[in-house]
Amino acid sequence: MIILFAGFLVFLFCMYFIKNPYFTLKNIKIKRSKALLVTEISLGIIIFLYFLFAGHFKTLRLLLELSAVISFLLEMWLRIPAIESDFSLSSDVKTMLNHKAKKDFYSTLPIFLLLTCMVIFNYLRSFK
Repeated sequence: MIILFAGFLVFLFCMYFIKNPYFTLKNIKIKRSKALLVTEISLGIIIFLYFLFAGHFKTLRLLLELSAVISFLLEMWLRIPAIESDFSLSSDVKTMLNHKAKKDFYSTLPIFLLLTCMVIFNYLRSFK
């Protein structure tokens, strides 16, 4: 029953990104690129698979956790090409938004590094 509920939530997560093709940065709506949309939908699928297989296979759980961390990082980085490909923005606004997107990416990079280390050390600790 929990798996069906988690699957439904992932379905709603994916439908939201398909229905709402914009993300907001500094109160300006920017159209998502196709690569950004694919990474966000794949992140929803990874979360569903994690709920499905979390207690069964340790190696699969590690791979899903690492792929989720990489997908989060990729999604933060893909904001920059999405800003560049949105033709409705002026060049001044693009420059300002690129600076903000890079600042967001580099400020979250240590968190992702710590999360990756936490996942790997948790996996290695399970072998003792």
